[in-house]
Amino acid sequence: MRVKTSLAPLFPIALALCAGIALAFECSLPFLPCLIAMAAALALTLALRRWERWQTLFMLLAAVAFGATLMAHHEAQWSIDLPEEELTYQGVIVSQPLERGKVVRFDLQLVGGQLNGKKVKVSLLRDTVQHRYRHLAIGDGFLAQGRIVDAASTTALDSSSTAPNHGSAIRHSSSSQATNQHSTFNTHHFSYPLFLRCRNFVGTSFVFWNRWRKVELDLSPLSRLDRTALAALQMRQSMLHRYEHLGFDDDRLAVAIAMTLGDKSRLTNDLREVYSISGASHVLALSGLHIGIIYALMVLVVGYRRLGWLREVVVILGIWAYAFFTGLSPSVVRAAVMITVYSIVSLANRDRMSLNTLALTAIIMLVWNPLYLYDVGFQMSFMAVLFILLFYPTLFALLPERWIDKLSFSLTTRFPFVGHDTEADVLYTFRPLRWAWAMVVVSLCAQIGTCPLTMYYFGRFSVYFLLTNFLVIPLAIVILYLTAAMLLSSWWPAVQGFIAQPLIWIVNMQNTALRGIAALPGSHIENIDLSRLQVVIIYLVLLVMSYGLRVTSDE
Repeated sequence: MRVKTSLAPLFPIALALCAGIALAFECSLPFLPCLIAMAAALALTLALRRWERWQTLFMLLAAVAFGATLMAHHEAQWSIDLPEEELTYQGVIVSQPLERGKVVRFDLQLVGGQLNGKKVKVSLLRDTVQHRYRHLAIGDGFLAQGRIVDAASTTALDSSSTAPNHGSAIRHSSSSQATNQHSTFNTHHFSYPLFLRCRNFVGTSFVFWNRWRKVELDLSPLSRLDRTALAALQMRQSMLHRYEHLGFDDDRLAVAIAMTLGDKSRLTNDLREVYSISGASHVLALSGLHIGIIYALMVLVVGYRRLGWLREVVVILGIWAYAFFTGLSPSVVRAAVMITVYSIVSLANRDRMSLNTLALTAIIMLVWNPLYLYDVGFQMSFMAVLFILLFYPTLFALLPERWIDKLSFSLTTRFPFVGHDTEADVLYTFRPLRWAWAMVVVSLCAQIGTCPLTMYYFGRFSVYFLLTNFLVIPLAIVILYLTAAMLLSSWWPAVQGFIAQPLIWIVNMQNTALRGIAALPGSHIENIDLSRLQVVIIYLVLLVMSYGLRVTSDE
């Protein structure tokens, strides 16, 4: 797992692309000057091919200008002037409607018109007589009258601004519910409007109980990608009902569907806080850990290197199917893209897990949506992987190899070859000390990479993160494997119910253990306030340290 930055030419290009996106976003650069700057930098790159250093400089400047051009083009597409008055709009529901006090909340993807394909967070005032809202579900057409408030003017504490002049009781209810829904994000530098924009939400809307109705919609105006994602969400919802039928309830249901289906809507604020304080929030948010476990499971099922390139195609298709199934969050997309690149380069016998792979993944995602750069999940996911690549080889080598392999257990079995009369000895060697040390190093590297961002956005540091990871990572593997077995055995209800019982017990054990860790004295440090400049300086110092450690280890 040696990382050689000299063999990672895409890494500085990815950094330059990020710099251009940030420059255009922070300074609101127009599209045409960015495009002209990119063309000029590319022309100079070609003209200076005899001068390698100058050519490299202008190539990086071209990457900066390209990033700025992408961001400026994206901003131009999203610069929509929403009317101040109420309007009639229609769309398809793309999240499970949930009751929050006096309102029902769900995400709506608009169909037709200027806002086609854009999303709106809807707060629907409940009717207390007919309860029509109880018949709403993912995939239903929804026609309403109301005002759509721009995401840039929406705050986590004041979603009631979407419902002007609706009465003080309604405003108080809407505001308090928004506070409860987003209390995790109200600290420090987290921007809820920017969070909405990163997730393609154009704004929020409040709808009275008598100003909406269900309709049949023609979804052809939506892109094929959107329609595929909607079909996957409907399948996910049917799976959620299966969980309830098998006996999952309350916190056990909330954690199980968050870890396996990517649906965190049922997590209570108390449960979110427990996972946050104990340092286990990454288990609830689907990311590289979950996709990696699914990838290992699919490789095991398909067969390791028996089908060559066909195996890689099957695995990649399965990973992307799971990504669609769980809602295509940025962290899941990052992991899916990275595994896709990993599988492709493995066929070419190249270094599969490298800075080049990570950089290419970042470039692909940022070209698709430059605002991913400002998504907190995207930032943390990439920083965790980056610092694992940078620090893992050096830190793992701190424990001598002879100590790591000193405690090991070997098992020899004989397997007959299919269609032959011969048998082969297969040796399995289990090295618990190596596994434990690898777990410590990976957890430490990931924590180093994400800690500055966690403190910047949420003002918190979890002290017992190593203890937590020793608990939740093995449990996450068991939970995902048991879930796969449970869902695949749906054709045999007795077996499915039998598998569900230990799964419920394991999820409950995880919740109980994390509550215990969160209750330990000094479990977390609160109210940490870092500026953006301080975060940049911390990361620069860490990068210099990683370079120094690598040079020292090479000597």
